[in-house]
Amino acid sequence: MNFYLILGLVFGILGIVLMVFLVIISVLFIIGLFQGWNKSSKQRQANAEAQRRRHGGKTVLEWPWPRAIGSPDPEFGALLEEFPKKGGGSARFYETGLVLDVKRVPYDTLTDVFFDEGSPERGADLKEAIQNSAVLWLYRKGGFHRTLGVRDFVYGFDHEDCRHIKDGLGFRDDA
Repeated sequence: MNFYLILGLVFGILGIVLMVFLVIISVLFIIGLFQGWNKSSKQRQANAEAQRRRHGGKTVLEWPWPRAIGSPDPEFGALLEEFPKKGGGSARFYETGLVLDVKRVPYDTLTDVFFDEGSPERGADLKEAIQNSAVLWLYRKGGFHRTLGVRDFVYGFDHEDCRHIKDGLGFRDDA
């Protein structure tokens, strides 16, 4: 047989083996990422469930910090924190629920709360500004409910306030 034919066959087989190896490694990496996310999410949910038990099975925003000035909501109770929206409107966090513009979300319908602090660099265009922005993610129960995001370039908030909200709802990262 021809030497170049054998050499091409060997490198072809090595290329196929390398590609299969890379696909397997990629799949294992993605599975590991999802397992890590699920583990931290389960820990946050366990912390929130412990808080619910302390309040008789109801999710309440524990708020020992200074309260916002405003009238209470008939359904959700006293106003605890308010993030003004640029251009009008606001995100208002009450004792038992959130009013995000016109959406009314009881805390009992949340499955997880996650705060991504973003990056200090804003970026040159809108896409980079969105990618680098801080956002408070509110995950709701049910398959048809959308995840709510409170972004810092739309709403004016302090990172410490978002950490207080996440911790006050019981979704702490620590035990």
